[in-house]
Amino acid sequence: MAGKSQSVETAPTNIWTVLAIAVAAQTAGSFVAQGVYVMVPIWREAFDISLAVASLAVTFMNGGQIITMFLLGKAIDRHGERIVVSLMMLGMGAAAFLCAGLATSFWATLACMTFLGMTYAAVQPGGTRAIIRWFPPHRRGLATGFRQAAVPLGTALAAVSLPLTAYAYGWRASALLLGSVAVAGGAMFWAFYREPLEPMSATERVLPLRDLLKAVGQDPLFWPVLWAGVTMSALQFTLTAHVIGFLSSGLGLSVKTAASLFSFAQLLGIPGRILLPSLSDRWFPGRRIRSLAWTMMIAAATVGSFALLEAGTPQAAIVLLLILLGVFGIGWFPLYLLQVAEMAPRSSIASTVSLATTLCMIAMATGPFIFGLLVDQSGYAVAWIALVLPVAVSALSLLRGRTLRAAS
Repeated sequence: MAGKSQSVETAPTNIWTVLAIAVAAQTAGSFVAQGVYVMVPIWREAFDISLAVASLAVTFMNGGQIITMFLLGKAIDRHGERIVVSLMMLGMGAAAFLCAGLATSFWATLACMTFLGMTYAAVQPGGTRAIIRWFPPHRRGLATGFRQAAVPLGTALAAVSLPLTAYAYGWRASALLLGSVAVAGGAMFWAFYREPLEPMSATERVLPLRDLLKAVGQDPLFWPVLWAGVTMSALQFTLTAHVIGFLSSGLGLSVKTAASLFSFAQLLGIPGRILLPSLSDRWFPGRRIRSLAWTMMIAAATVGSFALLEAGTPQAAIVLLLILLGVFGIGWFPLYLLQVAEMAPRSSIASTVSLATTLCMIAMATGPFIFGLLVDQSGYAVAWIALVLPVAVSALSLLRGRTLRAAS
C-alpha cells in the first residue's frame, strides 16, 4: 500500500516526462509517414511517372496501415506499448533504408512504402494507450491534444526538410533521412519510456475482435461515437483534397492565394488540437461527448456555409470560415480519440483505438473520391451539403444519446 501511495505522489512529475516522450515519438512517426506525401512530387520527377502513379505511394502506405492496425493494437495490449512501438518504428526505418538503398524502380518503392505503413500503424494506438494509462482523466484531454499536435508538427518539418534534401543530394538522401528519423524515434522511445506499474489482473485478457465488439457494444453510445469519427474523418480529408480547388475554381481566388489560406487553416489545427480537449477537461469535466458533438456541429455549419458562397465573396468572410475550419475541423480528433480510448475495456485499449482508426482511414480514403464524383455530377453546393449532413446527424445522435443516458 505504501508503494502505491508513493507512486501516486510522484505521478505529477512522471506524467509530463511521459508526455514529452509520447510527443517526440509521434513527431518522429508523423515526419516519416507524412513525409511520404511530401515525397510524391519528388518521386514523380525521379522516376518520370505521372502524378497519379506517384500518388500510389500514399495509397500503398495507408493500405499497409489498414492491414495491420488492429493486429498491432492487440499486440500492444498484450505486450505493452514500449516494445511494440519501438520495434515498429525501427521497422519504419528499415523500410525507408531499403527504399534508399535497393529500390531501382517505383514498384520496388511501393513495396517499401507498404511495409512502412504496416509498421507505422503501431504509433497511434500505442501513444494513446500510454496517455490513458499514465494520466488521470482530468488531464488526458490536454495530454492527448499535445500529442496530436505533433502530427501537423512532424508534417511541417518533413515539408521543409525533405524537398531541400532531395534537391541538394537526390531523393535517396531524403529516404535515408526518413529512415534515420524513424530509427532515432524508436530508439528514444525504447530508451526513455517505461510502462506504468499496473499489472493486469488474472480475469483480464486481450479480447479477440468478436468479444471486443460485444464488450464495447454494451455502451449504447460507443457506436454513435465511432460513427462520429468516420463522418469527421471523411469531412477533414475531403477538405484537404478539395478545398483549394473550390477556393480557386469555385470562388475565383488564385491557386497561390487559395493554397496560402488553406495552409493557414491547417496551422490553426495545431492550437485547436490542444485547446479543444484541454478546455473540455477544464469547463466540461466528464462531458467529453458533449464537447465532441458541439465541435462537430460548428465544423458542419462552417463547411455547410461553403454551399452559399459564390465568386466575389469577400476574402475576409472566407478567412473567417477557414479559421473556424482549422480550429474545429482539424482540432476535433483528440476529443474523439480520447473518448474511444476511455470507452474501451481496460485490457484492450489499443485494440479498440486501432479498430476505430481503421474505420476512420477507410473514410479518409473514400470520402474525397465520392465528393469528387458529386462535384462532377451536381456541383459544389450539393457536394458540400452531402458531406456535412452525416456529420450533423451524427452530432445530434451524440447529444441525444448523452441526454438519454443522463436521464436513465
